[in-house]
Amino acid sequence: MQSIEQEKINQLDLLFNTKMNTERGLAMSKYMKGLFPFYGIDATNRRSLQAQWYPFLKELTQESKKHLIKELWAKEEREFHYAAIDLLNKTTLSNIEVNDAVLLEWLITNQSWWDSVDAIASNYLGKYIQKFPEEGKKLIEEWRYSDNLWLRRSCLIFQLKYGNGVDFELLKSLILQFQHEKEFFIQKAIGWSLRQYSKFNPESVRSFITEIHLKGLAHKEASKYL
Repeated sequence: MQSIEQEKINQLDLLFNTKMNTERGLAMSKYMKGLFPFYGIDATNRRSLQAQWYPFLKELTQESKKHLIKELWAKEEREFHYAAIDLLNKTTLSNIEVNDAVLLEWLITNQSWWDSVDAIASNYLGKYIQKFPEEGKKLIEEWRYSDNLWLRRSCLIFQLKYGNGVDFELLKSLILQFQHEKEFFIQKAIGWSLRQYSKFNPESVRSFITEIHLKGLAHKEASKYL
């Protein structure tokens, strides 16, 4: 017997097929280094199709939605992963639960590329840590020493939407730890996190990048608004 989650995925699959564009799909896959196949649906059309799909999900419990997210993540086409992220990020603050950390780590470390990691880390992870600061602190302390690139990147960018509420001392300690790591996605994240915070506290950012002699890509990104 088909699970209710699989039934919902089949409904979304039918919708996606109405806008499939093979040529665009090949180009999208090439842009993503051939890591994922695509239906070839642009973001505007995909979100429009998802809006038609959401009413079918009203009967699902929060637990069922999380199962659905994991099953979407197991699909090959990248549009299913984007749908999973959008569904995840629609979760209201009141429905974010402390054990969601397990799901977040699984999503970040599977089907991983910058597009999925950034969308999760700067949204749901950021809200999770704001709601559960003690658990979030433990999570970041664990992830910052992980061998997994995407968990380390997530440590740097989860505060992107915190505005002036960024824990700058934490961010500085992470940057000092990762400053000499040559990985492109880490250097980019260092610069991005500082550039974003410089909108609210430019003098602190300017002083910090001078103090630590930040160089290269990270410096270029961090100093864009300074």
